[in-house]
Amino acid sequence: MRHGAEPEEKTESGRAFSIYVHIPFCLAKCGYCDFNSYAVEGLIALGRAGEDWAPRYVDALLRELEGRCRALGLEGRPAETVFFGGGTPSLMPPEENARILEALRGRFRLAPGAEVTVEANPGAADAARFAALGGAGVNRISIGVQSFDDEALRRLDRVHTGEEARAAFRAAREAGFGNISLDLMFGIPFQTAEAARADIESALALGPEHLSAYELTIEPGTAFHALHSRGELRGLPDEETALAMWRLRDRLLARAGYERYEISNFARPGRRCRHNLNYWRRGEYLGLGAGAHSFIGRKRLWNHARPDAYQARADNPTAGEEIIEDAAKALGEALMLGLRLKEGVSLGEVARACGADPEERFGPLFEELRGGGLLERENGTLRLTPRGTLLANQVLARFM
Repeated sequence: MRHGAEPEEKTESGRAFSIYVHIPFCLAKCGYCDFNSYAVEGLIALGRAGEDWAPRYVDALLRELEGRCRALGLEGRPAETVFFGGGTPSLMPPEENARILEALRGRFRLAPGAEVTVEANPGAADAARFAALGGAGVNRISIGVQSFDDEALRRLDRVHTGEEARAAFRAAREAGFGNISLDLMFGIPFQTAEAARADIESALALGPEHLSAYELTIEPGTAFHALHSRGELRGLPDEETALAMWRLRDRLLARAGYERYEISNFARPGRRCRHNLNYWRRGEYLGLGAGAHSFIGRKRLWNHARPDAYQARADNPTAGEEIIEDAAKALGEALMLGLRLKEGVSLGEVARACGADPEERFGPLFEELRGGGLLERENGTLRLTPRGTLLANQVLARFM
């Protein structure tokens, strides 16, 4: 086990195994969001879903689960984490999330201490809903707050208020959850460094076990991207202000006892997100639901994205697949993912996992990035420097 790492359950392949469940439904689509998500009322208006959207979607998901287990030989495999992402999984009736978990327990060996996370948005969160999720076996809640400032939330197209975000956190605590994560965003249009500080301090006042605090990025295909391309997305912070927000975030969270273990993720001791750690360590995972991705052995596969298209093909919803046969690509993936972690990557472990020497493929690039002050190397471990962390997107893209 890595120093300070949460435990990992190894499968027959020798790699950790996780399960991701995608719930693509939301109350509204936010302007910055590039996830595979859809406003429920919009789908109903277009005739792509009915009032019974939730049970029909779960019926399809369970058909996919049966087919995937059979086709990929997954029946009975141990799993250390389950993650319900979206979309807004808390928008689902709790009994439907419980039905999914019951089916997963019937197909896999969930570890006694398995981390089971459900993402929630404040607009679809209350004590009764959280209590039902806890009763079904969920033990970790991740709340998409983004900001506690009502004006900032309006600019992000969020449908909740800052007080509703606080109420959602309190409701999760009252329901017995001792492991809660909050998502915060900075670099919001017209946000000042002081406003970013106020958001962090508001989050710290609640006392979550985990925080994801990331800078707004303008992703292709989003409403924000369309506005930005027309020069109509105003108020984005300049580089100096954004850098000040990064440093402020790191300083305040470190002072409060949170470890930054990944570029944008912070946790109290023992509370790092084990599910995401498995992604960053290039472990195996099964993705279920519309648009979900899986990585089993050397195979990556992904599902049809639109919920109605997915449901129509649920017995075999694969939209595409790829076999990773090129060792250079496997090495690049392992480095690109692993360097997101503050602990960095062991070049020896990468070589064993990928069956090739990263020095042979990327040695000159390692030296270039070290010379530029972006990477550092110590005892066979490669990690981003503080400067490299600030420029992580550009650095990591060099490995792909």
